[in-house]
Amino acid sequence: MGASALVARFTVNNPSLGSLCRAERLLTRTMEYHSSYSDGSNRKRLFPMAQSNLQPAILSVDKLTKQYGTFRALDECDLKVYENSIFGLLGPNGSGKTTLIRCLLGYLQPTSGRASVQELDCCTQSLLVRQRVGYLPAEPKLFRMMRGRDCIDFFTSMHPRGSKTAAMRYADRLALDLSRRVAFMSTGMRRKLSICCVLGCPSPLMILDEPTENLDPSVRFTVIDLIQEIHQQGSTVVLCSHILSEIESLCDQVGVLRQGKIVRTARLDEVRTTHLLRAEMGPEGGPGGGLNDLPGGIRILETKNQSVTLELAGTIDAYCNWISQSGLRNIRLELVGLRGLYDQYHHPDGIPSKETRQSMEHQSTDEVL
Repeated sequence: MGASALVARFTVNNPSLGSLCRAERLLTRTMEYHSSYSDGSNRKRLFPMAQSNLQPAILSVDKLTKQYGTFRALDECDLKVYENSIFGLLGPNGSGKTTLIRCLLGYLQPTSGRASVQELDCCTQSLLVRQRVGYLPAEPKLFRMMRGRDCIDFFTSMHPRGSKTAAMRYADRLALDLSRRVAFMSTGMRRKLSICCVLGCPSPLMILDEPTENLDPSVRFTVIDLIQEIHQQGSTVVLCSHILSEIESLCDQVGVLRQGKIVRTARLDEVRTTHLLRAEMGPEGGPGGGLNDLPGGIRILETKNQSVTLELAGTIDAYCNWISQSGLRNIRLELVGLRGLYDQYHHPDGIPSKETRQSMEHQSTDEVL
């Protein structure tokens, strides 16, 4: 069944979809751009992958601010995501992730600042931006009276890069029953269907917000495999997730969002070699001592009374001489890891100890924040 027939059929059967004329206008407006983005050859070969030594920014955010009265949901947010990468966006609820995504897609107009996708302005060229972006929202809305296969047919027909064959293949791998109506699907089944619809429209930039939420562990692994596959085909992926193990297994770079600002970006390979040094300061480590003349790669994270917490980037060998001459006592070294990086900015008590982090991780095998 084609997209036009689906619009007519389900607009009549479900008044919540709006008028038939409105739905047809939406379909026509979207399909007008089909020819400019997809010819016969490009539908199979999506787009050339970026060279490893040349990675231009596919997504650029410059001092983006969104203000509601006196409250700033985004506060001069800066971000760059480079082509052919998987970028993990971390932050608790209310940190501004959804607001940022909506500004990128042109659903919200920012108060100030600029955002662009492939050098297209997200405000003034939002329709062209959405043609280049595949978006899975945290709470996707599906037509309740449609069957699963009709949802796939509808969404892949609407998108200029849509492939019903690919979406059906993903549904098969996720063991999704496409004969059911959405109204009679479980929460997990609806999430699977949403994933199939989005991944069936592969785009240069894929924004996936909590893609494995409400899924069984075995299905999560399959979804992770699918995300890796679309990345290997040339898509750049922005992944929002509270499950740190997913971010660590998929992403090569992460950004931490706090109160509407990107407060830290880091490569995962750097995070894996970064250590925390906890120690007590001796006479040489106090004011005027060694801590005022730190070598490159060391940051002071916290000082409390005579205790100090430092972050050491890179291998420990590079800092052995400095540590031995610093006058620090009772030195403890810990690998930071992704949870440690996150907790530096979002743990209520500051930087937790290694024992505290391990206790938190044992509470959930999935490392859900």
